[in-house]
Amino acid sequence: MTGVSVSDLSLAVIALAVAIAVVALVPVLVQLRRTAARAEVLLTSVEGALPGLLADLEGLVERLNRTTDTVGNLAAAVERLERLCSSTVRAADGVLERVGHATRDVVVPSLANIVGLVSALREGLEWARPRRDRRRDGA
Repeated sequence: MTGVSVSDLSLAVIALAVAIAVVALVPVLVQLRRTAARAEVLLTSVEGALPGLLADLEGLVERLNRTTDTVGNLAAAVERLERLCSSTVRAADGVLERVGHATRDVVVPSLANIVGLVSALREGLEWARPRRDRRRDGA
C-alpha cells in the first residue's frame, strides 16, 4: 500500500483551500466588476452634469452678490432717511418751541392789548350811543 505522507496530505489540504478560495472569490470579483461599471456610468453622468451645475452655481452666487449689494444699499438709504427724519423732527420741534415762545412772549400780550383796546372801544361806543339815543329822544 502506498502511504500518504503528511506532506502530501498538507499539500492536498492547501490545494483544496486555494480552490475553495478561488471559487468564493469569483462572485466577489464579478460583483466588483459590476460595481466598477456602475461607478463609471455614474461618474460619466456626473462629469456631464457638473459643468452645467457649476455654471448654475456661479450664476446663483452672482445673483446673491447683487442681492446682497442691493440690500446693503437699501440699508444705507434707510439709515440716511432715518437721519434725515430725525433732523426734520428736531427742526420741527425747534420751530414749534420758537413759535410757542413767540406766542407766549409776543402774540398773547399783543392779543391781550388788542382785546383790551376792542373792549375799551366797545365800552366807549356803548357809553356814547345811549347819549345819542337820549338826544334824539329829547329833541
